Amino acid sequence: MISDQMVTSHFPMGYEFERDDITKIMPLNDPPTCYALISGNVITANEMLGATKKDVKNKGTNTVDAIAEIARAHFSNVRKLKILRAEIEPRGLTLDTYYNNQTKLAPAIIQMIDGALRNNDVGVQLIVAGKGDGGCQLFSITNPGDLNCHDSVGYIAIGSGAPHAVYYLIEHGYKKDLPKEDVLKLLTEAKARSQVAPGVGNETTTVTVD
Repeated sequence: MISDQMVTSHFPMGYEFERDDITKIMPLNDPPTCYALISGNVITANEMLGATKKDVKNKGTNTVDAIAEIARAHFSNVRKLKILRAEIEPRGLTLDTYYNNQTKLAPAIIQMIDGALRNNDVGVQLIVAGKGDGGCQLFSITNPGDLNCHDSVGYIAIGSGAPHAVYYLIEHGYKKDLPKEDVLKLLTEAKARSQVAPGVGNETTTVTVD
């Protein structure tokens, strides 16, 4: 797993900065065998992943696919909460009263709220990766709470630099059965290639799971 250290947020204003004490690769269980990688708004992402870690601990969950599903649920919950605060509560409604009183609301209001519930982008993408009984597992979580498994391909990238990184791995013949040293070399070079994209930092964090 490899990441930059660029922090992005949009509250109270948009900003980006990079520090060597900040990591965007977060362990989700203890002892750590499953990790999350973050792209996008770090404040929102940490809200999602903080709740995920607590849930994983309380449930005693350790399989990568189960942890990924927990993270997906909290992604959806945080997204829904932000839409509720931005679009529904200012109109004096709750989500329940909105659905129960749609026939009494102006069509323009219904269209606006439904559009937000369907399309609002929370500004976060996540990877959940780890080692299970069957080997390494990779999942992506993207708006509006979509969970996809990438085990068959063996790699996944997120964020503005993702196309550059993925094309590099394709061009250089990445395969799941490559030796660890070759994988690390290719990932390091792919991450360096991704730095041409806006918002990708020059600092690099690497985490391996043996």
